Amino acid sequence: MNFTWLKKINDVVMAIFKWVVIVFAIVMTCMTFFNVVLRYVVGTTIAWSEELCRFLFIWTTFLGVVVANDKEEHMHLDFIVNLFPYKVRKVILGVVYLAVVVFLAILARGALRYTIIQLDWTSSALHVPYGAVYSISLVSFTVLAVQFFCRAIRQFMEIGHPEDAAVKEA
Repeated sequence: MNFTWLKKINDVVMAIFKWVVIVFAIVMTCMTFFNVVLRYVVGTTIAWSEELCRFLFIWTTFLGVVVANDKEEHMHLDFIVNLFPYKVRKVILGVVYLAVVVFLAILARGALRYTIIQLDWTSSALHVPYGAVYSISLVSFTVLAVQFFCRAIRQFMEIGHPEDAAVKEA
């Protein structure tokens, strides 16, 4: 099977997420610095900046998780899995990734419910619906589930390619 179209979509989404994370981190840093300067020089602060930084931090965290997962940069313990032969290892990883998909689907369902409940409640300073703030959890869990599902499919497809085993084992 050829999943190049899915890889292209993923690359575009990851590029957007990376830029959003970068911009949000810059805005958070500038707002915090500016607020500290204002506090010590003028004796006042911008009332809504703390709330904005909190919301941007939430979004940055959830988007950062997706970007790191796409690059497979999260810490994982694989010393037990590596004890098995190549084909068994691929099956174990495929099953684990499918279990993660199920877990993320459960989290996404909960995130959807929570987002809907929070739509009527607005923040005190920015008057932004909390549902909009917390909707990133639904987006993040959904994208993570797709990433892990694709990873599981890739693991199962690689079982029949023993020529890859020599390269992977070395």
